[in-house]
Amino acid sequence: MRRNVLAVVFFLAVATGAAAATAPLTIGAAVKAALEHNPAIRSAGAAAQADSANARRAKAFRLPSIDLLQMYDRTNNPAEAFAFQLNQKRFSLQSFAMADPNNPSEMTTWLSSVRLVQPVYTGGKLSARIHQADFMAHAGKLTHSYTEEQVAFDTVTAYTNLAKAREYLDVMRKARDTTAKHVKLAEQYAAQGMIVKAEVLKAKVFLAHMNELVEQASSGADLAEAALNFQMGLNQSVHHRLAPLPPPPPVTEDLQAWIGRALARRRDLGAAKAKLDAGRLEEKVATSGYLPQVALIGRYDLYDNSFAGSHGKSGAIMAVAKLNLFRGGADRAARASARFRTASFESDIHRFEEGIRLQVRQAWQQLLTARARNRTARAALASAREALRVREARFKQGLDKMIDLLDAETQLRQAEVSELVSRYDVALATYSLYFNSGTSIVALETSSEAR
Repeated sequence: MRRNVLAVVFFLAVATGAAAATAPLTIGAAVKAALEHNPAIRSAGAAAQADSANARRAKAFRLPSIDLLQMYDRTNNPAEAFAFQLNQKRFSLQSFAMADPNNPSEMTTWLSSVRLVQPVYTGGKLSARIHQADFMAHAGKLTHSYTEEQVAFDTVTAYTNLAKAREYLDVMRKARDTTAKHVKLAEQYAAQGMIVKAEVLKAKVFLAHMNELVEQASSGADLAEAALNFQMGLNQSVHHRLAPLPPPPPVTEDLQAWIGRALARRRDLGAAKAKLDAGRLEEKVATSGYLPQVALIGRYDLYDNSFAGSHGKSGAIMAVAKLNLFRGGADRAARASARFRTASFESDIHRFEEGIRLQVRQAWQQLLTARARNRTARAALASAREALRVREARFKQGLDKMIDLLDAETQLRQAEVSELVSRYDVALATYSLYFNSGTSIVALETSSEAR
């Protein structure tokens, strides 16, 4: 009994694992895979981390800098030899009196020095640079987030295009099967003398054309799958079994509401505005050139005639102030350059906002058009199906020619394709409206996947 129970448990575990391995790919799972493996996201994430590190680096300049200096000097320069003797605490007045000060012997000096510099006042330059770095770090985070949204949208688009390509392939295969059935029917009628052989030849030519369309549709489906794998960061030859495409998210607000949402939520626009805020501070940085620079400097030195020796010791604390009096107009030019660059970027931001308005408006109109086309296509499809049914009945009764039946087939195929394309266009336009309005595709799809 125990062995039987273990066997059943093992079978269930294997069956569950096999089912999981062959589970169809959902659109949410595709987005999740893209977020994990797409190189564009890793690149944007690394860039955002670099911006954050630059912000920490800018703040570090408020703290004192401490350097260790090691110097070796061997000289017979009179002034230097005299000074080094004093610094080493080896100066002897008696030796100095007996020697020729103008022609001293060569002297070796090792200097070990620790130096500390603490900025006190930089005319606002340091604080401006810190704020600039913070704005750029914020822009980097927004750019990273926008890249995730872009990848998620591109993945949703690729997934939808693959579903559309496969359904189109199914339509072409069914149309080809219908044509093949009609060819066989025509061959039977020709053998019975009910129609001429020319009718059969027309049907066979039409069947050859349908085979060509099926091959083209198959190639299109393969390319669409490669495009999805590309967005997911996978090998492009990986094959997926797709889950049914869920209905597109609801669109209940009017156009102006979507435009307002876009201007408030678009992460790429937010990143651009953060960079503009950083650029506005550049004029303050340039203005600091007119103001004094104040710093405290501390130094502790060890002098000796051997490495790491400490026969002579000394220290100093200094306050240093520097004021720029004249630099040939460079500071004035720097301020003007910063001011004009800011004005240029402000114009770019205004154009950016207008471009976003246009993108949302285009997505909105595409959605309205796709919905209208889909309504018309559904009605045309029902009519085309009925027309083909009537033509088949009339052909069997000898009332219609093969060309009439083939024309009805063509009209049905075109109606099926039109309905298919318009249906998927509704989904693509809806996702485009969500993306261009700054509504999170990542949150939308990951939450749907969790459910």
